[in-house]
Amino acid sequence: MSRKELEFILDYILNKADASEFEVISKAMKRRGKDMKVFESLGGEGPSAMARRMAGELQTGVGATLEGVRSTVRGFVADIIRKNAPEIGEEDLAALLDEYAPPPGAGRKAATSSLPAEALLGMVNSFVEYSRGVMAPSRQRELWEANARWQDEYWSAFTPEVKALVKAYLESRIDDSTFGSALLSVLGL
Repeated sequence: MSRKELEFILDYILNKADASEFEVISKAMKRRGKDMKVFESLGGEGPSAMARRMAGELQTGVGATLEGVRSTVRGFVADIIRKNAPEIGEEDLAALLDEYAPPPGAGRKAATSSLPAEALLGMVNSFVEYSRGVMAPSRQRELWEANARWQDEYWSAFTPEVKALVKAYLESRIDDSTFGSALLSVLGL
């Protein structure tokens, strides 16, 4: 709080507040005093300090979760490659995985799509909604009128990682939560 703000508050309390306003201010100050004593008994950590600490802990947890999601995506991509090319050697498989699904902790490469991540996210959502039969008819009509081949074009715009996730999700091999987290991670959002 700046000195000017403090002066304004004090001037209001001392010179402008009527009896009922002064009573409200007095009660608020008493409550704040009690709260401060409670916070002192908890080690002096007030609500804002507690919120900052908890946010830091949450950020650490989310980071660990994203690394787990990246690891899961890498496993899905490896399974898809092995299924479609059983003759592939381990060295070639590792090179493909490093290209399309970098290992957890590795520096992220930009998506190979030329589209912004937010646009890809919208395209994936539309593709999945249509594929699951939950897209609104008005949205279907809008997409079909804009481009009769929209599904093919959306699919070809997806990176291999995104395609692997969409396929796994549509085949019910991953749940909504895992799909959503992994998709945001893969798109770098």
